Amino acid sequence: MVYPLEGIKVLDFSIAVAAPFGAAMLADMGAEVIKVERVQGEAQRLGLPAGMDEYLETDTAGANDKADWMAFNRGKKDLAVDIRHEKGREIALKLAERSDVIIQSFRPGVAERLGIGYEAISRINPKVIYCSFYGYGESGPVAHRAGGDMWSQAMSGMVSVLGYPGGAPTMVPFPLCDHLGGVLVAYAVMTALFVRERTGTGQAITVNNLDAALYLQFSGFSEYLAGGRMPYKEGRSYQPPPFGPFRAKDGDVMTIFGTGPMWRKFCEVVGVPHLADDPRFATDEARFAHREEIGKVLDEAFSKKTRAEWVQVFREAKMRCDPCLTYEEVCAHPQLAANETICTVEHPLRGEIKMLGLPVKLKKTPGRPQGPAPLLGQHTEEILLALGYTKEEITRLEREGVIRTRRIDIPREK
Repeated sequence: MVYPLEGIKVLDFSIAVAAPFGAAMLADMGAEVIKVERVQGEAQRLGLPAGMDEYLETDTAGANDKADWMAFNRGKKDLAVDIRHEKGREIALKLAERSDVIIQSFRPGVAERLGIGYEAISRINPKVIYCSFYGYGESGPVAHRAGGDMWSQAMSGMVSVLGYPGGAPTMVPFPLCDHLGGVLVAYAVMTALFVRERTGTGQAITVNNLDAALYLQFSGFSEYLAGGRMPYKEGRSYQPPPFGPFRAKDGDVMTIFGTGPMWRKFCEVVGVPHLADDPRFATDEARFAHREEIGKVLDEAFSKKTRAEWVQVFREAKMRCDPCLTYEEVCAHPQLAANETICTVEHPLRGEIKMLGLPVKLKKTPGRPQGPAPLLGQHTEEILLALGYTKEEITRLEREGVIRTRRIDIPREK
């Protein structure tokens, strides 16, 4: 099978979530991605914050690797090397010279101090696509700060619009800014590769997590920037009730029909016809103003039937009501099987692992996860042999602490 990015070589210096996710997306499409990892391993393997690498137990790395870390680094090769060491930097530059893409997520100026910045690498590889991922951008008053999903949610205004008025501040419970950051890394790299294909020109590109957080709120910022509308803690839904989720007897359901002239019929279907003429709830504007109050009333009404019962009731009324699924339920749903959404890879220490597959499906040249995440130093020897190092030189470099190797055969995807 020919993969879309077969033959493209990516050197991945990035850590944490966003940029590694972008590199994994390129690997899914067939690019050869070499993850450059510190000799002691990346702290995120065990779910530790960046900067706590000394606490990583490298002898057990792989058995204890976090599931999300494995997902964000699937299909890559692993080179464990100390690029702060002169000999380690030499290895990195040799790889950079023959790479199509470089991805790094150091804070501004760090890659340059390490001798692997764009200017240094473009001198030996003018056609390289060099992607830098930052927390806040490469310049500006806070560019020097370490970034992260929670900081992006806070600074982007996202926290300010979540939850109910007067309620506790709320965050989205998974790193969606990091996730979109990874998607934007892959998008940026692919765009630059397309430009290079047409013009032969390599270039530096930047992506940052703050922009990703802002783009997740594209509609909200469009309204604010164009008309000055300031959204603020709109409760369970950004539309007036009954647009949104409600609590059924065995879980939650999602409804959208019931705004405007449909409000009276909605009240009849749900069994609360008296609400239709209640001045507090009679219009969309009134319901939005009293959204927390009516939310409790509708929760009570919906709690009298199961999700399946409400789906049927609404269907008979030619309206729509869908169940809000749990992770367990959505993973068992036949729609995911039909879309081949969940894939299986074989990890050498943890056995069979399931994870999400590719959301983009090319009909003639589809991608797929190329295998599990690598063990620390798993491909170090293979990579160095390909660069021309002898086994004796590799042994010497490991003895000096410049590299780390690990020899094990990894089964590929089923």
